[in-house]
Amino acid sequence: MGCSYLQTRLLRHQYEARKLRSSVHHLSVQYELLKHENEGLKEALQHKKKHRKKGKALDLQQRQEYHGGSVFWSPRKLREARAREAVRERDETEEKLQKARSKKQREEARLQRQDELEERRVERQTLKEMRELERAEKAAERARQKEERDAAKALQLSQKGKRKASQVFSASSKRQKRVRAARAGAQVQEEPPAPPPKLTFR
Repeated sequence: MGCSYLQTRLLRHQYEARKLRSSVHHLSVQYELLKHENEGLKEALQHKKKHRKKGKALDLQQRQEYHGGSVFWSPRKLREARAREAVRERDETEEKLQKARSKKQREEARLQRQDELEERRVERQTLKEMRELERAEKAAERARQKEERDAAKALQLSQKGKRKASQVFSASSKRQKRVRAARAGAQVQEEPPAPPPKLTFR
């Protein structure tokens, strides 16, 4: 029973170690994803600042009848153009962020599936090992019981043999005693009677 308890604890520790390794792997991948996302955001921000520093020409939506030459724009037109540029930059940044989020979500879904598959594989392996251990314990128990039965049978046969030998020896001893007694009686009967005493006459 002690061996079985230790083996069960060992299997449980192995299962927990596998789960821990899977969790560490998942966290490592999450860290890499967040790192890449952060780098993407930094790059987008730097790109945005660079565009502002360059003083990109505003989209002032010139009229079709414009044929070249100097054109003066009103402050309202400039404000509208700046607002359109801000919206365009915001949409561009939002699109990049959305792409990064979508990529992250796809990677998370892939990792989630991978973790679930790994967890199921670990559970199947653990159950298989537990079943094998249980079968081995049952086989060992059957072998132990068989050894006990065989030992008990051998002991019974040994004791029975000793009893038979003792009975044979006892019967033989009794027969020998009877024979000796019979022989002793026969010798007593066969001894000649003592001669009569001689009488002398004076």
